[in-house]
Amino acid sequence: MYRWVADNGGWRSTGGVGGLSTVKSMALISRTATYETFIANTRAGTLVTVTWPTSYLSVPKSAVVRSSTWQGFEQLIATNCGANGTLLLGIDRDTKSGYLYAVGHAAGGSTVIKSLGKVPMTFSDPQYFRWAPKYDNLNGA
Repeated sequence: MYRWVADNGGWRSTGGVGGLSTVKSMALISRTATYETFIANTRAGTLVTVTWPTSYLSVPKSAVVRSSTWQGFEQLIATNCGANGTLLLGIDRDTKSGYLYAVGHAAGGSTVIKSLGKVPMTFSDPQYFRWAPKYDNLNGA
């Protein structure tokens, strides 16, 4: 995965990272001037956070949030929720279902995750995304 920034009317790479081949999907949950944090699920079902410093060629760190049961989601979509949390939508393309979770401040295995249940609609489109405002107040990590 590579990070790109808009620079003088074009795009400039600010570094990349490998080792994400087991990741099934990921969503940005926090952004500051010094790092970005993503929540990701793996093909084996692990839910992790990946914190990637914004400085050039920095090495990201990951932390396990849950060790199993998250493999069913082909897509994760996140938005801020409250002062330090995230509202996370997991989409299962096999069943065309979406499940909503309130995720507390990302703190590894002690992260609070509350299931809000199945979303009462069908998710049959091939991709879903969230329109982000220019100043996106993501603070889930």
